[in-house]
Amino acid sequence: MKKLLYVFISAFVLASCNDKHDAFVSAAPPAGLSFSKDTLDIREKDYYNVNGSNKGVLMLFSGSSDHQMNIEIMEPTGKVHFDYRGQRIGAFQPLIVAGDSTSVFCSCDTAGTYPVDFYLTDQLGRMSQRTLLVHCHTDQPASSNLVVSIIDSTIPGNWVCLFDGTGSQVPDGIITAWHFLVEGQDVFSSSPQANWTFHSNGLKNVGLYVIDDLGQHSDTMLTKILIP
Repeated sequence: MKKLLYVFISAFVLASCNDKHDAFVSAAPPAGLSFSKDTLDIREKDYYNVNGSNKGVLMLFSGSSDHQMNIEIMEPTGKVHFDYRGQRIGAFQPLIVAGDSTSVFCSCDTAGTYPVDFYLTDQLGRMSQRTLLVHCHTDQPASSNLVVSIIDSTIPGNWVCLFDGTGSQVPDGIITAWHFLVEGQDVFSSSPQANWTFHSNGLKNVGLYVIDDLGQHSDTMLTKILIP
């Protein structure tokens, strides 16, 4: 009889504890996940945010941060990547949100549109899911612009010219190399301006093409300068 009474009391206590736990879970504020933007528009292969823009930067906001636990990111193609504080987040690797928000940087291998699922799990085991859309566009080629001028002709037989490619532009990324073409000769420069000395007069052919950080070449701009 005592044994049966003990079992009954134990079951009653256990049921009461479960009821209290369920009531606590129900009363606690639900976990919530939101983004600074629901769509990211980024350039392919921009793994290091070379132009310092915020296009690939995503803020993650965790509602009810007292109960927050971690975020997991699910992207099945393996082409979209997220870095946290300079470190790549691996597949199924939980991301701990510091306080109620944190930031990650998104990059992508190949142009396309990719849905990425984020799952926030709080300490009570409840989950909140949200989908981010990543639009990754192809690297757009730079456009070259060249201005040539004579800057010094004081020494007989020497005409010092300035090749100025500062008007060259690139939609995304940065220009890393300027290639000036002088009478068919390729003259590399790591800056948009270069000096060149001609030693004979006449009409000279000069051109410029530039290369961006992903190695894509612009079209070549050709011009002429008359050395008097």
